[in-house]
Amino acid sequence: MSVTTPGLVLDVTETAPETAAEQRGRLADSAALYRRWERQQWAVAQVDPARDAATWESLTPFSCEQMLGSLGELEVGEVTVTHTLGALIDAPPTEDDRIFLCTQLADEARHVRFFQTYLEDACRTGLDAVEEGADYSEVFTPVLTRATDAVRQNPEDRESWYRALVYYHLITEGVLAATALRTTRFLARRLKLEALEEGLTNVTRDESRHVSYGLRAAQDGVAGGFAQVVEDAHFESLGAAAWVLIGPSRHNPVPALHAALLSRAAQIRGSVEIARERLAKQLRLVGLPHVAEKAVASWDLAVETALDAYAERWNAPHPIRAAAA
Repeated sequence: MSVTTPGLVLDVTETAPETAAEQRGRLADSAALYRRWERQQWAVAQVDPARDAATWESLTPFSCEQMLGSLGELEVGEVTVTHTLGALIDAPPTEDDRIFLCTQLADEARHVRFFQTYLEDACRTGLDAVEEGADYSEVFTPVLTRATDAVRQNPEDRESWYRALVYYHLITEGVLAATALRTTRFLARRLKLEALEEGLTNVTRDESRHVSYGLRAAQDGVAGGFAQVVEDAHFESLGAAAWVLIGPSRHNPVPALHAALLSRAAQIRGSVEIARERLAKQLRLVGLPHVAEKAVASWDLAVETALDAYAERWNAPHPIRAAAA
């Protein structure tokens, strides 16, 4: 779920979505997150995606292709999480959890509408053009669907609920979506796509609440005897997550200019590092600091596996490896 544009290098030090309190390990509960949701409302119509249309038409073909690829992955991800969240709402640990998760479902539907509207009004393209071949739909959607279906089939099975929570809130949203939003928002700012930057900022704020909920719920699960489930779910999902981030099914041509190659590779590596850092951070926050190092090693291996798959698929090195060579 990374995007790259020659000459633009991602600032991996940009502030992450968590609040300062959460970075210190004090995680908000679902009732507090509900109150935050009430204060942070926004509307797609207020963003007015059509105001980016003229700027979008002036972008280079390369920038258009890369941005459309990123928007396609984000849209597919939002559709998937909208379809699968209901299972977690049906069987949460507490009623406050249920109430917050209902607000999250409304958020996810709003995100779907934002990306649909932006693609139609600003990019002048249909959903089919960007959704086809998205790595998320091919790789992670089936994984997340299986995890949430297990909750639907046995709502009383708390282990299944916490496993689905990790796949949904901590991997899909905490690692993949957070990384993609951060990267895409950075590029939107540099390309002066003002409506897209505004919309992505709103989406990121929503996702911050969702990830905060996932962290607190997982922390409660670890404290309540489900530590092994939370740990296992992280390791089970890393291969698919790294695959989506690298995107072996998408051709990522190596630029002829060496400086452009270095810039593109640095940007993709920046996205990989953001995901890696988020993975380690969330394991520490939920109460599993002892497995963070092992998880990072597994992440690095999964990234290398995805890079191998890219080379095999396209008979050429991925830009990350081309730059290293």
